[in-house]
Amino acid sequence: RETHMSQQKVTVRILDREYQFAASDDERASLLSAADQLDTTMRSIKGNNTTLGADKVAIMAALNISHEMMQLKQAHKKINQLTESLQNSINTK
Repeated sequence: RETHMSQQKVTVRILDREYQFAASDDERASLLSAADQLDTTMRSIKGNNTTLGADKVAIMAALNISHEMMQLKQAHKKINQLTESLQNSINTK
């Protein structure tokens, strides 16, 4: 994705390891929040499965987050359908 905003180096800590990447000023806060969420999710998985390696913990976290995202998309779709149905009902009266 092209951006004309200046890119700044951002450092996040996930499972006690630091990762650096570039982010524009408008992306920084949401990326830091996402990294915090990922760290929390991975720590929760690691806490329940202390023998899992970091790679498997990351895969499980990705699967959990992806599943949550799919559920939210389905809920959003249902809300849009209900909104459209209500709007149609209002317009036909």
